[in-house]
Amino acid sequence: MASRRHPAQAIAFASSDSPKLFIAIAETVYAISATTHETVATWKAPPAPIQGKPQSQALEVVGKAEEDGDAAEALPTGSEEVPATVTATEENTESTDVAMEDSPPSTRNQKKSEKRKAKNAAKPPPPPQPNYIGQLVPIVDRNLLAITTLEDKTLRLHNIDTLEVVKEWVLHKRPSAITLTPSTIIVGDKFGDVFSYEIPTSLETEEGNEGKLLLGHVSLLTTVTTATSLPPSQQNAQNGGSGDIKRYIITADRDEHIRITNYPLTHVIHGFCLGHTAFVNRLLITKDNLLVSGGGDDWLGLWNWKEGKLLQKMDMRTPVDSLLGLEDAKALTEKLRGYNKKRKRREEGEPEVDITIAVTDILEVDNREVIVILEGIPAMLRYKYTADSKLEYAGYIKAAGSITSLAVEGSRVYFGADSEEGALVSYADIADGETTATDFFDGKEFEGQTVEAVEIDAVNERLYTAEAFRKGFGGFMEDD
Repeated sequence: MASRRHPAQAIAFASSDSPKLFIAIAETVYAISATTHETVATWKAPPAPIQGKPQSQALEVVGKAEEDGDAAEALPTGSEEVPATVTATEENTESTDVAMEDSPPSTRNQKKSEKRKAKNAAKPPPPPQPNYIGQLVPIVDRNLLAITTLEDKTLRLHNIDTLEVVKEWVLHKRPSAITLTPSTIIVGDKFGDVFSYEIPTSLETEEGNEGKLLLGHVSLLTTVTTATSLPPSQQNAQNGGSGDIKRYIITADRDEHIRITNYPLTHVIHGFCLGHTAFVNRLLITKDNLLVSGGGDDWLGLWNWKEGKLLQKMDMRTPVDSLLGLEDAKALTEKLRGYNKKRKRREEGEPEVDITIAVTDILEVDNREVIVILEGIPAMLRYKYTADSKLEYAGYIKAAGSITSLAVEGSRVYFGADSEEGALVSYADIADGETTATDFFDGKEFEGQTVEAVEIDAVNERLYTAEAFRKGFGGFMEDD
């Protein structure tokens, strides 16, 4: 397996005085001028803490160590042979265990702890995991860029021009979703909790500004957005001011739930939008203040979220089937199996040519249409608004490879694709009726990053994660 170029796993556009496109590749963020297409600033995430053995193996050891006050000790990191320095200890294991049968429990625990310490001290620490960038969210009116990093579970605010870090918060769990209110950053995590963080009023670091727990799900939280009781057009004309506008947080999880919660009084649940039968992975509030949802089902949902009513189901299966021929579908299926070896499959022996659909992003373009990207699919689907505020399929924009990231600025759509031959980042203008994409760098070299052959599988597991939300064989837990 040969090395390949690392795709952009996240991108964002900031329409400031000097507009920029931000590109995240592995643990590095690049700020690119939207006019000259040259790199103006970079920031690389600090190394992540060494985690030791996988969680499933570490829990048992940690639990025993905590009994003796040794939870902070290093954990075993692999199955390598123990060097000769501890062989003498292991030779006496049998006699020691016999003696321990007549020893008090505290003495036995102490001796076990000392043996673990000796083994741990003799083993080299494991290599640290790359501290991957999670989400990029510009806060243009504050001249800030919010960046989450996954391995060290941190939210940072950066100067939007220099990428200098001006504020950071260590999060409770790994971040899975992020959105903004006028004064706060709202972060959801894989544990199901949602926290808010006050955006500083200046670039100076503010002490004591910690996260506030807003709400929690009992399942893995996948996405979060905000909504108001009025669409933006009516908000601007509202005579009573912002005090008459009610605000809400809308969250979704792996258990098919879409919850609408009052904000900031988040102990009050306004209602639910129920109807999905697979995980919900993305939410979008449209120009008409309706909700679009998508995840592991073959359709997008259009909701009156205030009443919890499903107004429309937009088919995605037919466009995907028409986009991919039989041979392309077979090839893509095998490729996706390589991304996630536990991907949900049919009965053994039955050929699999259907692609299971997993939505990875939904965005609105210039109040004209909604665009959707699906995991592993080398195209974005377009849905136009109809006269009665519904949505209808309007075609697709083809990409050179699987689309891994998406951003919108006005009528222009920017996206990153996982392709060796095609552009790293491309764009298409919806207003001009473009159905083919243009290379953002216009064929110029971009430093980027190369993935070595031995690391390709690990990179794929980080980039292609939506399908793992699916329950049953192929999900995070095989016994769901």
